[in-house]
Parts: sequence; structure tokens; C-alpha cells
Amino acid sequence: MPTREPLDLDALPRNAAIERLDYTKDAIPRIAELLEIPVERAPFRLPSATVWQLTVPGTRGRPAALLTLWPSIHRLDVIAGPATVVFTDVRTVDLVPGVEAQFRRGDRACLIVARGGKIIVRA
Repeated sequence: MPTREPLDLDALPRNAAIERLDYTKDAIPRIAELLEIPVERAPFRLPSATVWQLTVPGTRGRPAALLTLWPSIHRLDVIAGPATVVFTDVRTVDLVPGVEAQFRRGDRACLIVARGGKIIVRA
């Protein structure tokens, strides 16, 4: 997996707007584009819906994170190193250009996936 240069926050556009999307199958390509990674269908599925997976490469010795996206049931699973997080009731995704995707519940709790594989849960 290629290594990624550290993110230079000073190089980001000051007027970059955060994009809010409903957490649906239509958001999956935009999430992958923001994180600069390919999207794949998971090797399993729900009876009536597709499940997607994204592998976010790590940087600075941080392990890669595996995201499993289940928009049809409003769920996101994240495996990062020895930790696994199952985040349910996801309603929207905020895309912060060049930085991160913020998966948000209706109650304001969120799970953040940053470029470079950093995972943050605020519940």
C-alpha cells in the first residue's frame, strides 16, 4: 500500500465548504473520493441491499482501517488495529474537504474517519 504524505492543513482552501449528505448508497462514491480510496462491494450482502467496504491506508505507523458501510440499515462498522466499532443509526455524512468524513447520528454523536486512518468516536 502506498504511503501518504502527512496532511498539510495550511495548504487546504480556507473557503472549502463542508458537504452534508444523507447516508444512502448514493453517498458511498463521494466518501471514497474524499478519502482517496477505491470502494468495493463486500463479499457478503443483506437479503435486499448491497454492503460496501473501504480500506483506509494508515500513516505514521497507524494501522489501516477497514470500513464496512451498510447504509440500508444506517450502520457503519470500523476495524482499526485491535478495536472494532459498530456505529448504528447513522443518518448523515459530513465531508470535510481533504480531511475527513463525519458519520452522524440523529442525536449528534458521530464517528470520524480521517484520511490517514485515524478514527474518532464522539458519543
